[in-house]
Amino acid sequence: MKTKNIFPVALAAALVLAACAAPAAAPAKPAAPAAESKPAAGAMAKMTADDIDKIDLSKDKPTEVVFWHRYSGGQVTGVLDIVNDFNAKNPYGITVKLEKAGESYDDVYNKINSALQGGGTPALSIAYQNQAAFYRREGAVIDLAPYIASKKYGLSADDLKDFYQLFLDSDKNPQYPGEVLGWPTNRSMEVLYTNLDWLKELGVETPPKTMKEFEEIACKASDKKDKFGFILNPNDASRLASFIFAFGGDVIKADASGYAFNNAAAVEATTTLQRMFKNGCAVELPAAERNGDQVRFAAGKVLFVTASSTGLPFYASAIAKADKKFKWTISLFPQVDPAKAKTNLYGASWSVFKTTPEQQLGAWLFMKAFTEAENSAKWSKASNYVAVRKSAAEAAIKNVKESKNFADFPEAAAGYADLYNQLQFGTVEAAVAGYDPVRKLMQDAMKKVVVTGEGDVKAELDAAVVKADELLKENAPSK
Repeated sequence: MKTKNIFPVALAAALVLAACAAPAAAPAKPAAPAAESKPAAGAMAKMTADDIDKIDLSKDKPTEVVFWHRYSGGQVTGVLDIVNDFNAKNPYGITVKLEKAGESYDDVYNKINSALQGGGTPALSIAYQNQAAFYRREGAVIDLAPYIASKKYGLSADDLKDFYQLFLDSDKNPQYPGEVLGWPTNRSMEVLYTNLDWLKELGVETPPKTMKEFEEIACKASDKKDKFGFILNPNDASRLASFIFAFGGDVIKADASGYAFNNAAAVEATTTLQRMFKNGCAVELPAAERNGDQVRFAAGKVLFVTASSTGLPFYASAIAKADKKFKWTISLFPQVDPAKAKTNLYGASWSVFKTTPEQQLGAWLFMKAFTEAENSAKWSKASNYVAVRKSAAEAAIKNVKESKNFADFPEAAAGYADLYNQLQFGTVEAAVAGYDPVRKLMQDAMKKVVVTGEGDVKAELDAAVVKADELLKENAPSK
């Protein structure tokens, strides 16, 4: 087996997004593989839809599905509510058992890597798309396409149309054409948080739609000492990726043949951030400053924050406790060309591991039930994510608008409602194995040329892409 790039667990933890430690920010990206893994025990030939149709599940022969997760607080309560209902009502004798595998996504990832070496993987686990690609490379997760197509247990054409197509597409990995390595249970978007009262003081009525407006307003707001127009977290590669998308670029080529975060759009995006720092229009969010973007925003120290939409209720809570409340909202990430908008789409899916035909089917049927419209709306309310079903959107929006958290912030609730209009612009960073250490390369480049102002933007990005392409080759599917 080809040896892959290995990162120690300690360093892997350093790569986790700030949000993972606190559910207020963007979902964390997974850590790099902890060690060389082995294919899961009991590997079997790929099943067809006809094979799946022949499986009979019944209460006479109970099937247990162990699900590894990282949820806590209201999220685990929401999951458990749906699990208990499924366990009590499903006619197949399926019992889903929740097991918390860690506090963060990389905790789960590291635990699965350990399980791959010694056996004992779960039937089901949360997994980012690039994680799922690594598991697939190790022969550990199954292709869900036959389950979706199953006449007996699959989804109808109308059901599939009810899902946001972009969410379904995000789990179709370019390294494994035709396969579906995960199932979308939730998603979120990179958005712009804006202090509307401060914006009005600057003579502007609505959040900026273009990058030119964003930079101009941020610079106008900054006093270069205590207050700044924008705060950037340079320890999160997704911040750089979001700006690259907004400038019309991509992190990786469409066919996954190489990384692209050194193209003209990426250079322009990075140069813009570099200029904002040099001109005192932006400030760095230190790694040690837990939820510092929320704290500074609530204190009226920064006008704009770019972060995941899942942070919405946490920003509401912070502002509600502030000495001085203010009107605020979230809106579409500013674009170079709003007519060709591209926004960062987040969200770990759920992947099914190779176990037994019965457990695999049981895991699929649970995921299918979890993403029914009613449950999708329930999960959206509990998790702060966007509902994955179109038919659940209205209920999800209503839940936010009627929430006491937004009683004083109707503009923010309206911003959440508009998220569903923005989903069409979503773009996934890189759904390929080995993306984690590439994120570290992106972060290092961003810190060097943006925050410290050292080096040439194009040269630094070119050097990072050379190393990134080497990692892509190392982690390519085994032949």
